[in-house]
This record gives sequence, C-alpha cells and structure tokens, in this order.
Amino acid sequence: MKRLYQKYVSQVLLTLILSIAMLTVSGQNSKISGRVVDAKGQGIPMASVLIKGTKIGTATNETGNYAIAAKSGDVLVISYTGFITQQITVGNQSTINITLAEDTQGLDEVVVVGYGTQNRRNVTNSIAKLDKEVLASTPRSNIGSALQGTVSGLQVVNSTGQPGASPLILLRGGASINSPGAPLVIVDGVIRAYNDIASENIESVELLKDASATAIYGARANNGVILITTKTGKTGSAQISYKFTGGYNQNREGYKYMDAKGYIYYTRLGYLNAGRSLDQVNASRGLGLSTNPADLATFDIKKYVAGTTTLPAGWGVLDDPYGGQIMYKDHAGEVEDVLFRNTYTKDHYLNVTGGNDKGKYFAAFDAYNENGVIVGSNYKRYTGDVNGSYKVKPNIEVSSGVSLSTSSQIGAIGGDVNTLYRNMAIWPTFNPWLDEAKTNPNPGNGVTDGNPLYWLNRLDRSNEVNRVVVNGAVKWDIIPGLYFKATGNAYLYEKLDQSFQKSTQTYANVFSGTIGNSTRNSIYTFARDFQTQYNGILNYTKTLGGKHNFNVMAGGEYYNVNSYAMQVFGQNAPTDDIPTANASTTFAAGSANNYSTKSQYKILSALGRFAYDFDNKYLFTAVFRLDGVSSLAEDNRNGFFLVCLLDGMCIKRIFLLIQG
Repeated sequence: MKRLYQKYVSQVLLTLILSIAMLTVSGQNSKISGRVVDAKGQGIPMASVLIKGTKIGTATNETGNYAIAAKSGDVLVISYTGFITQQITVGNQSTINITLAEDTQGLDEVVVVGYGTQNRRNVTNSIAKLDKEVLASTPRSNIGSALQGTVSGLQVVNSTGQPGASPLILLRGGASINSPGAPLVIVDGVIRAYNDIASENIESVELLKDASATAIYGARANNGVILITTKTGKTGSAQISYKFTGGYNQNREGYKYMDAKGYIYYTRLGYLNAGRSLDQVNASRGLGLSTNPADLATFDIKKYVAGTTTLPAGWGVLDDPYGGQIMYKDHAGEVEDVLFRNTYTKDHYLNVTGGNDKGKYFAAFDAYNENGVIVGSNYKRYTGDVNGSYKVKPNIEVSSGVSLSTSSQIGAIGGDVNTLYRNMAIWPTFNPWLDEAKTNPNPGNGVTDGNPLYWLNRLDRSNEVNRVVVNGAVKWDIIPGLYFKATGNAYLYEKLDQSFQKSTQTYANVFSGTIGNSTRNSIYTFARDFQTQYNGILNYTKTLGGKHNFNVMAGGEYYNVNSYAMQVFGQNAPTDDIPTANASTTFAAGSANNYSTKSQYKILSALGRFAYDFDNKYLFTAVFRLDGVSSLAEDNRNGFFLVCLLDGMCIKRIFLLIQG
C-alpha cells in the first residue's frame, strides 16, 4: 500500500513538473522576423511594429525588414502613415511578412491650402480637416463649438454661455504666453469672422497648424489658420432642399443653497460664536430682525412670541441662537425660477442649386433663433447667400457671389458671473415681488441683488451686426496644367449698439417714494470696417517621366481696411421717455466716453509655393511670402517669410543612406 502511494505521488509530481515546463516554454518570447512591403513589393522603411496592449515595439529598416521578440498569442500591430493598419496574431511561425495596402480614401482627399488645393497624399505640412457630419448633428450659432474635441492640438474654450458667443480658439497653445491670439479665419479667400456663416452652408473646414502650412499668409497666421469653404453650385438639374434643426435648452443643475430656515439659524449662530452683538446681527439684511419699514416689507423675517404673535399661512418658526424665536417665510429658489427658463433653438435652412457644364448657381437662406436660458438673453441671425459661375469660353470661367447677414446678440444684464452667483445666492427671506399677484417685481438692492425682471424692464438695449461680402474671380486656363486666376472681394462690417438706462430704485427707494438713480445713461456706439482684397495667382502643374510631379504657384496680393468708430455717451436726461442721447444734458469727457476714430491699414504682398514629389513618396515643399505693412515704420515695413519642408519619409531615407 505504501509503495502504491509513493508511486502515485511520484506520477503526480512528474505531471506537474512537465506541465510547468511546458507552460514556461510556451510563455517564453521567441524571435519573430519578417518584411513589411507595399502592394508593389517594395519595402516600407520606418513602419511601426508594435505588440498590442504593450509599449514593446520596433521599426522596419531601410529595406522594410524587422525583428521583434514575441510569444504565441501576441497580436502584432503594423502601421505606417498613408497605409491601412494591420493586426496579425502570432502563432508558431518565426517569420511573418506583411503587405500593407494604401489608405487611398484618406490619401486621395482634396484639402484646401493657402491659395489653392492639394491632394492629401502630397501634403507635407500639418493640415486637419473637419468632418462635415459634425456640423450637421446639432443646431449651432457658429462653427466654433463644432471644432471642440475634433482636432489634435486645438483648444476650444467656451468662456460664456451667452447665445451666439464664439469660443476662444487656440492652436498649439497659442503663440504668446500671456496673451495668446486667435487663428486667422479665411472664408472663401476673405479674411473675416465666421459668426454669421450657417453651418449648412459650409462645404469644408481646414485648419493649418504648423509654420509650413501658415507661412503663405505671413505674420497674421502666427496663431494658425482656419480655412472655410462654403458651398457652390453643382452640375445637374435644379434642386431645392429645406432643413429644420431644433434644440431644447435647459439650465443645468447648479449649487444647492440653504433655505430660509438654515440660512437664518446657522448665520446667526456663526455671528454669535464670532462675538457679534444682537444689534449688529439684527442690522444685517435678510437675517436680522430689522424695524426699518422697507426691510420689514421686503424681507419676510420677524420676531415671534408664542401665544401673542399670529403666524401667517406659509410661515415657519425657528429657535433663535440669541434667544427667543423667529418666524420666517421661505422664498428660496424663487429668484432662480425667474432668472432661468427653458427655451428652444430653431434653425431654418433653405437652398437652391443646379447647373450644367457651362454654368452653375447656388442660393441659400438661413434663419437662426436661440433664446438663452437666462431671461433676457437672445441671439438671432438671418443669412442670405447667392453665388454662381459661368464659362464664357472653354478655358475662361467667371465666378461671383454675394453674402448678406444681419444678427442681434443680447446677453445677461449683470454679466454672467454676477447673474449666476449673486442672484442665485440672494437672501432666501427676500420676497422678489411687491404684490401678492406677483406682477410687480421687487428691485432689491441692485441689478444682481433683486428681481431681474425689474432691471430688464428699466433697460432699453439693442445690438445689430450687419455683414456684406461681394466677391468675383476670373480663371484662365492658358495651357494644360497652367492657369491664371484673378480674384477681388469687398467686405463690409457694421456694428451698432444702443442702450438707455431708465431711472431706477432700490427696495428702500420704493418704500420711501424716492428715485435711487436718475443718471439715465444713453450710449450709442457704431463701428464700421470696409475691407478690400485683390490677388492674382499663376499656377503650373507638370508631371515628368510619370514619377516626377511639380507644382509651382506665384502671385501677388493687395489688402486694405478702412475703419471708423464713434460713441456718444449722454447722461442726466430729464425723463425716461426719450431714450436717445439728444435728450441728455451732460456728456462725459474722455476718450473712453465720447469719441470718434478713423484709421487705414494696408498690406502689399508677394507669395509663392514650390512642391515636388517623386512617385507620391518623397515630398518637398517650399513656401515664401513678402509683406509690406503700412502700420510699421517706413524702414521696417517689409517682412519675408520662408519655409522649406521635407516629408518624414524623405528625411528617413536620407538618414538611412548616410548611415550606409
């Protein structure tokens, strides 16, 4: 029996040892080697070979060969720019050869670059293109919010929730430490803002991120470039389309503030512990037992004596840390209910397009309306676009377009921060109404310390922004591969702001029958920019021997902006009935109050680009721009910008050749 037991144990131990040995062998890394090639069988140097889920990897050499230590079951991820990534599971083999297929969909994409277009496979600089589906997903007042989270190296910060507001956009963190500037925005060749462009009207959005991509625009492109191309007519029968996009806006849940009972008790308890006297505490608004008639009428807090004081309906009683009892009525959340509202965003879009082999046309109209969740805030915009092109000769095409827009943007009267936090944290004993029917708002102690409806009714304000863009171009195909294009455009921007502050009262003035502020500020601000831009571009494209591809572009540009601004600031009108400044009796001195300014800004430029690629593999690009700027001193007006760039593949090839 003992021998049988020893034999059985020996067999079990032997089995365990063999199993462990087999697991050890199977878990050991073995050398995997092979070659990564393209569809033509040519080796791909510097392709990435990575073990999935780890940081272990290598790169192929100049002939496409690689070697890596991996175990059975590991997944190799093989990738290279411009090719479709492959994943291969390691088995018992020691040699794994991979053929990568070109990502033709991405490489054949046409992207807009400075003063032209290029095939994605021939682009050597950093250009990102926004997916148009992002624009079609939700209603947007402008495309700024659509850029958020879509492009690497791009920061989009919403500094306000005001309807129609543009976010802060930074490429590569900006070009300044303390005051980073926004990217240069160019819409159909016109330097302008993107606020009034309907999302449905946008054909493509490209972002030029690095120095080589932005150099063609000079110093103005120091913080990157956003290139926006709008839709134009297409060949085919006439098509009419309509789209409605709607959204529902609701205030997010914010901080939970104390109700009246907690506010009174804990604040008075804190004052008691801090050594404040009862008289000091009772002199405090909202929690003190004031005997002032205005305070008694505005704040629902009073001394309570059991058996003597009648407790009104809806009131509560609490023990006062200073002794005795206090009765109160809780108005917590009532100002919040007045301040916020649920609203809708509505975007109506209508377009007509069509054309044939000689001419094309496109027309669109967009109406956008967004009421903010803060009462009184609103954004409205109406946009109309018409453009077309016609071939007057087989090799000469004329195109033109007009874009018109008008918009109005109104924000919170007390500013975002004060409106959100001072109004929200108002005394919970404050009664925001002067009557039981809740039709007469209580002004409280100020614009963000009272019922916002009172202050909205006492302020007349308007905002109007008008934009007009007119452009025209002639393209002449001189010989195959060579064309000349002349473009001219004019851009008019006008902004008019008007506000009139009627006389106001605080709650103390209401109950004393006096006027609190009768300054009656009347402010009229007007700004206008008229911008003209003309350029001529000569472009030549040629392929030699089937593999040597050349593209040369040279041109000149003239840019001019005439700006005018003025403000009239009047005060102390005798009545609320005349909102314009002609009723004012005083006009404040100083350049910040009453002023008018006029200026002109010009840039004369020469520019060019040379691009070469060999067999769509080895790419070289050189870009230059010469700017003469009128705002600089005469001896320092000219700036020259030059960038030369080799693509990574070419650099790696040269490096490997040097290495021998």
